[in-house]
Amino acid sequence: MRLMLGTPGSPSLLVDIEQEYNPTHFDFWVVNGAWKGTYTNGHVTVWHWEPWSELSKTEILCDSPDRLRGGYQEVFDNFNNLDYVAPAPKQLILPEDWDDDIAF
Repeated sequence: MRLMLGTPGSPSLLVDIEQEYNPTHFDFWVVNGAWKGTYTNGHVTVWHWEPWSELSKTEILCDSPDRLRGGYQEVFDNFNNLDYVAPAPKQLILPEDWDDDIAF
C-alpha cells in the first residue's frame, strides 16, 4: 500500500507500507529515498544508523491507490490534480507454452 505524507498543501514523502495499515502507527519505506521510517501519531522517525526524528508534524494526505500508483515523479507531478487517475497496471499475459500443468 502507498501513502502520501506531508503537511496540508505540501506533499513530501511517498511511502510504501507492507504491514497491516494502522493510521496512527506504521513502518514505511520512502519511494525514491532509500530510507526507512516509522510514522507515529503525526511524527516521523527516520531509521538509519540510529533513530532520528526532527521533521515537522506530518499528516497522511492521501491513501488512494488510483492517485498514488506509478512512478515517483509522475505521482508528485499529478498530486494536486484531484481528478487524476493513474493508468491501471498492465496485465501480465504469459505465453501459452508456459502452461505445463505442473501442480505446485
